[in-house]
Amino acid sequence: MSDISDIEELPSTPPHISEKAENAVQNILPQKSKKVYEKLYQRFMDWRNTNNISTFSENVLIAYFQELMETMKSSSTWTHYSIIKTLVNINHNINISKYKKLQALLKRKSEGYVGKKAKIFSPEQIKTFIDEAPDERFLFLKVAMIFGIMGACRRHELHDLKCENVKDMNGILIVNVIETKTKVQRTFTITGKYYEISKKYMNLRPKICPTPSFFVNYLNGKCTIQNIGINKFGDIGKKIATYLNLPDPNLYTGHCFRRTSATVLVDAGGDITTLKRHGGWKSNSVAEGYIENSVQNKISISNTILNSIETSNNEINVNIPSTSRSVGPGINFSNCTINNLNIFKKSD
Repeated sequence: MSDISDIEELPSTPPHISEKAENAVQNILPQKSKKVYEKLYQRFMDWRNTNNISTFSENVLIAYFQELMETMKSSSTWTHYSIIKTLVNINHNINISKYKKLQALLKRKSEGYVGKKAKIFSPEQIKTFIDEAPDERFLFLKVAMIFGIMGACRRHELHDLKCENVKDMNGILIVNVIETKTKVQRTFTITGKYYEISKKYMNLRPKICPTPSFFVNYLNGKCTIQNIGINKFGDIGKKIATYLNLPDPNLYTGHCFRRTSATVLVDAGGDITTLKRHGGWKSNSVAEGYIENSVQNKISISNTILNSIETSNNEINVNIPSTSRSVGPGINFSNCTINNLNIFKKSD
C-alpha cells in the first residue's frame, strides 16, 4: 500500500486566477441596485451578530424572515429574500433556495396580498389631455405621454432616451429604446397627429445643446439646454391626472404609461404575443400583470359570451312532412325535433 505522503496534492488555484474570479463574481450584482443589495445583506449579517449566530441554517433564515414579516409587506419580503439568497450564495456558497420550509412561510404571507399598481389613463382621458391642454404649458408632458404610451416606456427609459435613438423618416418617428430593465431592446413608431405634436417639441430644442438627451427642460413655450431629472418623469402622470381632475392623482406613478399602453393595446384586440413584443416581456404572466382589469375589457368579454349564446341554435329541426306518420301504436313523428326525438329499437 502506498504511503499517504506519496499521494499527489491537487494544485491550488493561482492567485491571479482567483482575483479574476473574485472580480467576476462581484460584477454579478446589478450595478444600479448594488448598494441596495449590500445594505440589505449587511442588515442580515448584523442581525446574526447581534443574536450570536454563526450558521446559515434554514431555522436561522426562518427566524430572520419571521421578524421581517411583522413589519414588511409581502412584496418587500420577497425582494429581501431574493437579495439575501444571491449574496449568501456568492459570499458563503450556500444555496438557501433549497430551504422549502422558508419558501412555504413566505408564500403563506403572500396569500390574499394584492399590491398597489399604478392607475391607468383611459383612451378618452388621453385624447382629452392631448387635444385640450395648452401647448404653452403642457407640450413636454404631452410628448412624454405620447412616447410613454406608444412605446410602453418606463420612467427611466424616457429619462435615458437620446436624440440619436429617435429618427425622423418622412413623417414617422422611429424610436429605439436601448436602456431597458430586461436588456431587451424595443422599437416603436409615432405617426399622424402624435408625430406633429412631437415634432413641434423637437423643433424647439436649442440648436446648440450640450446634452444628448432627447427630453430637455420646457418652460413657457421654449426648450432650454437643461436635462430633466428622473424624478420629474415619475411625476408626469400625477400632473396629467391633476389637470384632468382625476381622483387619487398620486397613484398615477412613473409606471402608469407602461400599464396604460398594455391595457389599451389588449382592449383594442392585441393578443398576448403582440403584447409581449410591444413591452419586451418574456413571460406571459408578467405581461398579463400589466393589463388593467378594465371595465371596457369586461364589457367586451360579456358581449362575446352573450353573442355566442344568442346566435347559437341549440335545437335542430327535423324536416318531417306535415302528415302524421306513426310507427307503431301511439308513436307520432309529427313536429319532432332532435332534442325530443326518441330512438326506438325493434323488440326481439
